[in-house]
Amino acid sequence: MLIRTETPADYDEVYAMVKRSFATADHSDGTEQDYLTELRKKSTFLPALSMVAQIGEQIVGQIVLYQMQIHCGDIIHRQLVLSPLSVHVDYFGQGIGAALIAEGCKRAREHGYQAVFLCGDLAYYSRFGFVPTHRHGIYHVNDSEKNADWCMVKELEEGWLTGVAGTVEIE
Repeated sequence: MLIRTETPADYDEVYAMVKRSFATADHSDGTEQDYLTELRKKSTFLPALSMVAQIGEQIVGQIVLYQMQIHCGDIIHRQLVLSPLSVHVDYFGQGIGAALIAEGCKRAREHGYQAVFLCGDLAYYSRFGFVPTHRHGIYHVNDSEKNADWCMVKELEEGWLTGVAGTVEIE
């Protein structure tokens, strides 16, 4: 398996794969492929952090990390959010998602980021070191109860979250 930077030539194949992979997901609204298309048009999109997994000539997975903000009073921290991550349905359970997360976090560190945030399934993402943000005093803007386990963070630089508290805002 090869993990490489996504190119515009991949967009149609990735669109179809994302649509198909989320078709059976428990927490899908069916628009993830369109979300990805729109994300690529935003200033927060970082082409170097948009990757695909390929076996032979077939794209079997994709991951995107893009810029987001944590508002801590008057201070704004720019970090990354991981979304979406998808794997071709014929390749579920083969470690492709894990490999994409590992490569995404590696590249994020290389680009100088200290943390990766996401909204997703705690049971899945906790295996990769993600923990709910509320444990650090960081809350998703839509987390009115301030206890959402679905908003998570992984430190890329140990100790970076110490003293960081506030609100996650994803464009």
